[in-house]
Amino acid sequence: MLTTQDKLLNAAFSLIQEEGFESITAAKITTQANLGYGTFYKYFKSTEDIFKEVFRQKLKAVSEKIYAMNQDEDDKIFGYLKGHALIFYYICEGKYTNWIMKRPNYFIEIISDAAREHATTDLREAMEINQLDQSSFLDLEEMFALDVWLIIGALDLIEKGFERDKVCRSLLRYVAPQGLPSSLTENLIDGILLTIEDDLPQLLH
Repeated sequence: MLTTQDKLLNAAFSLIQEEGFESITAAKITTQANLGYGTFYKYFKSTEDIFKEVFRQKLKAVSEKIYAMNQDEDDKIFGYLKGHALIFYYICEGKYTNWIMKRPNYFIEIISDAAREHATTDLREAMEINQLDQSSFLDLEEMFALDVWLIIGALDLIEKGFERDKVCRSLLRYVAPQGLPSSLTENLIDGILLTIEDDLPQLLH
């Protein structure tokens, strides 16, 4: 059975998908959840507060799904790059872009909490099976932190009207570990972009 807090979060998420963030009020959320208006403030301080929690929960769930999808992937570098691509596409699909661009530090905090462990695990496993030379790139934690800022830059380009697939390709070129032959990087990116539209529905439902 859903808790009252879960009902509010689900209502907020539904409204975000329908309207975006700008027009949503506490009254709209409680009406959508079939709850009294005062109930909202027992659980959240503001709409900004509930938006942050919705995004945190959704991004964490998406990260778990991506990690599960990549468990059967033998090529751990492919899995690492694919994870970045799926996060990027998910955010573009979910009407989050404009909201995130106004709160980059919060996005960094949330995505680091949700995805850092999974992403760095892929790279560690790549080193263990000799796909990567540890000396060829930065500390894993530092590398992931820089990658997150690259995602923010890519989202900014989407806001400016750039084509999503081209932006994603450029993002993955920068995210790819240093030392990979450019031809291998391009082949990995081609494979990711070829199947990403098939993979994305698993994250949206």
